[in-house]
Amino acid sequence: MDDAALVRRCLEGDKRAFDELVQRYRDRVYGMALHLLGDKDLAEDMAQEAFLRAFQRLTLFDPNKGSFSNWLMTLTTRLCLNALKRRGLEQQWIAEQEGETFELAELGEDALSPEEEWWAVERRLFIRKLLSTMHPMQRTVLLLRYGEEMSIQEIAQVLQVPIGTVKAWLFRGREVLRRKLKEVGLL
Repeated sequence: MDDAALVRRCLEGDKRAFDELVQRYRDRVYGMALHLLGDKDLAEDMAQEAFLRAFQRLTLFDPNKGSFSNWLMTLTTRLCLNALKRRGLEQQWIAEQEGETFELAELGEDALSPEEEWWAVERRLFIRKLLSTMHPMQRTVLLLRYGEEMSIQEIAQVLQVPIGTVKAWLFRGREVLRRKLKEVGLL
């Protein structure tokens, strides 16, 4: 059953339909919150808050304007950015997030040799550390673009900024990643 049908069922009073949506998106929501906030406990709180708000505001979701997943990720992103502002966490990131499942991109590690697998893990850890040092908006744009595969226009809507601003943050973020990866020989 697609997301829009589950939303309809939920609005008709079927609580199990919303449980299904939570099951589908809990890892993505938590992963995004963790990458944006850098704190496991706070990320759990924000993920729970995102689902609570989604449930409370489900009548505002319009399937004609976009997918449920984008709507939910928009809600999650805004909650996390507001939490950063409230708590002043912009410079207090936890760089090590070992064991988390959310990745910027799938690396197709099934067919990798042990040495290639080691390098893939090292590259991911290094990218996580780099992301943790970036300005929150650059990091957010990169995560939405490559982690959530949102278009530039969708990102602009999520962050409520002009498309040109999203493009600038995306360009600068990619340049920082590219330069640092080259410096350490991972690119």
